[in-house]
Amino acid sequence: MQNIDQLALGLYLGIMLIGLLTVYAVSYDPDVSSFFDLSLPHGKQMIFMAISLVAGFSILTFESTFFTKFAAPIYILVILVLLITYVVADEINGARSWLQVGGFQFQPAEFGKTATALMLAKVLSNFVGKPRTFGRKMIAYMVFGLPMLIIIMQNDLGSALVYASLVVVMYREGFSINEVVVVVLIGLAFVLSLLFDHIIILYVLSAGIFIWYIFSSTRLIRKDRIPGMLFLILLFAGLALLIFGLVNENFRLIASLAGLLSMVVAFFFLRKNKYRPAAGPVILYVLLGAFITYGSDYIMHHVLADYQAQRVLVTLGKEDDIEIKGDPTYNVTQSIMTIGSGGFAGKGYLHGTLTQSEQVPEQDTDFIFLSDREEFGFLGTAVFLAIYLVFILRVLYIAERQRSPFSRAYAYCIASIFTLQIAINVGMTIGLVPVIGIPLPFISNGGSSVIAFSIMVFIMLRLDADRLLILR
Repeated sequence: MQNIDQLALGLYLGIMLIGLLTVYAVSYDPDVSSFFDLSLPHGKQMIFMAISLVAGFSILTFESTFFTKFAAPIYILVILVLLITYVVADEINGARSWLQVGGFQFQPAEFGKTATALMLAKVLSNFVGKPRTFGRKMIAYMVFGLPMLIIIMQNDLGSALVYASLVVVMYREGFSINEVVVVVLIGLAFVLSLLFDHIIILYVLSAGIFIWYIFSSTRLIRKDRIPGMLFLILLFAGLALLIFGLVNENFRLIASLAGLLSMVVAFFFLRKNKYRPAAGPVILYVLLGAFITYGSDYIMHHVLADYQAQRVLVTLGKEDDIEIKGDPTYNVTQSIMTIGSGGFAGKGYLHGTLTQSEQVPEQDTDFIFLSDREEFGFLGTAVFLAIYLVFILRVLYIAERQRSPFSRAYAYCIASIFTLQIAINVGMTIGLVPVIGIPLPFISNGGSSVIAFSIMVFIMLRLDADRLLILR
């Protein structure tokens, strides 16, 4: 315990206590509620917290090298459990992500975050001092891409999205930021494609790539005039054919293929002249154009469930917010009303009238943030989020002081997962992001989340305790 980071441990325990008090407030009934009644939701949360603390302090007795040696077996085991869950689990709230073992029900995707973080840290630490080649990059992407794919198959998009935050860790460990930029641009393209007509977006995108090449092609032409001019002619012909195919549905397939072929031939001249900087923007243009034309519609109609697609449209202001129970917009509407009723200073602990009248479904799990907001108002919520912020900053500080690449990468995984999960949960309760159903770490009611996040944090504390002794 001498080497355990006391501040991080104290913040963890403090957030856990806030979570217990919040769950108690959500289910509070002055006639029947007893704080130590283990049959009530907050009582069960106390049991989960006790299990978390026993598991966490047990982890502190492990040799720190255990986690590097067994990262791969733990990861493989979790992948197998995720596959088993997909095959045998019953559908709950539209997702097949809960596994029943005897009288205990748990969500493997929550524990998969820890296993994936360990495996990614193991892979990235093995790349230290080696070139960041395409093959190594793909291996790292597959580490968190595989569980993401399985969880998407389970129709648990919220949990899958949290895994995507691990791409930030790759950037910190020396990989290019290009992939992060591409992911952000694809996300932006998805939003824009729902707000505006596809053709308008593609015209703007095409105009941008056209202007870029007009100003950047002079070097190629100066170097070799004839191949340079052929490259520009074929490139712009390809752009024109792609736009023509998008405008005319009858010729879409033929024009698209001809346009892509023209671009491929154009790149033959790039290869001959070893002038490659032009390739990236064109590849990105084709990728974004294809996604805007086909990808966004496919996601809305085939990947997302109907209620999830409706929630996305409501968040973007594309559908009327009908305040009827059972409608996918009902939760967000009631959540915003409950949060707004807290005002600046709140109504006081256990005095959240709308919370206790259960105006919002799932208010002890996905929408638990609204309870703190109503009872403690803007001031209390600001303090609460500041505690989260200090915890995440402490994790980043712990990451940066590691001498071990494995421990550093793992700590960054923790910071990334916490940051994105908190941002999404808070954002969906106030209508900034679609409702996708993920818990607020250490606050939401539920054993899987509390135990899994506790294990995640205590592994970090154990690795950090040996930072001056072992180089892994």
